[in-house]
Amino acid sequence: MKPLYIAATLQDCGKTSVTLGTLQCLIEKGYKVGYIKPVGQRYVKYCGENLDEDAVVFCEALGLSVQNPKDLSPIAIERNFTRTFIENPDVRPLEDRIMKSFSRLEAKYDPVLVEGTGHAGVGSCFGLSNARVAQLTNSKVIMVAPGGIGKPIDEIALNLSLFKENNVEVLGVILNKVLPEKYEKICHFAAKGFKNIGTQLLGAIPYSKALQAYTLGQIVEEFDYEVLSGRKHLTNEINNIVVAAMEPQNALHYIKENSLIITPGDRIDNILLSLTLCHLRDYEEKFSSGGIILTGGFKPDKPIMELIKSSTVPVLWTPQDTYTVSSRMKGLLFKIRASDAKKISLTRDLVKEHIKLDTILEQLDQ
Repeated sequence: MKPLYIAATLQDCGKTSVTLGTLQCLIEKGYKVGYIKPVGQRYVKYCGENLDEDAVVFCEALGLSVQNPKDLSPIAIERNFTRTFIENPDVRPLEDRIMKSFSRLEAKYDPVLVEGTGHAGVGSCFGLSNARVAQLTNSKVIMVAPGGIGKPIDEIALNLSLFKENNVEVLGVILNKVLPEKYEKICHFAAKGFKNIGTQLLGAIPYSKALQAYTLGQIVEEFDYEVLSGRKHLTNEINNIVVAAMEPQNALHYIKENSLIITPGDRIDNILLSLTLCHLRDYEEKFSSGGIILTGGFKPDKPIMELIKSSTVPVLWTPQDTYTVSSRMKGLLFKIRASDAKKISLTRDLVKEHIKLDTILEQLDQ
């Protein structure tokens, strides 16, 4: 069976979640599936090696057994990598490194899922575009694009040309994060639009709020905010942001389940409101999964600080102003981690329900 290369048209399309879901579904069907991300842009130290963070998720969460974890991520784009290559543009050592890892995996697994890095042209600056890597690994390609009609068709058409130039077969397209209220319309017109440009729609995954949720702990790690209280509850998930710069009676209307309240550290009224909600029976379940960020560099006076520290509510503090903090939270995305068991299972369920996996498998056998 040919390897399956999963590419995307843009960053944050959900390529990794589609790959995660596909791999799990194939395992359930009885396949011995391998995984490799030949070129990784964001890496972490793992087993003494620099590995792409997505490869670490697959290694840890799905228990992929490989003698050398580096085979899952043979090339990590480290500091000055591109400039070094441009000074000495010899791609052969890089290609050899990829193919040695890939060959070891291909000898053990069938099929091998190859996760790309961005659109077809990403990596061209050092001779390893997605199209070229797909060609090297003799893979067939599916492309992940964000939900829509005109824009994804335009983007797919552009990517198709580069894959075609490298003699790589594109099996079709998966639309991701499709708004539920537009799902039927988008699927109908996108399918016809893709057919017009010479490819096919292989499925459309609806937008999942659960997949986009993140935890307070991730916010702390990302922005290095100080934790004033509730450290044991930093696993609380957030999917609603409330900027409480208004009077407390007005802020109350905006607080929903899994809310993160952002308020200046000198707005004692809103701080007390937020803390009180946790202890009111009517609001306990609604608010207990959220948290608070105090902004502006203001820390409340001692009596209020004692209340905060005696609370189980996660309260974070930052010297940054409210506008800066709230702007950072807008559109905030975090990659799936190995510990995100619910999200990983959800990717499997979404692929199983919305992707024509049997169609993909039939074409990999041809």
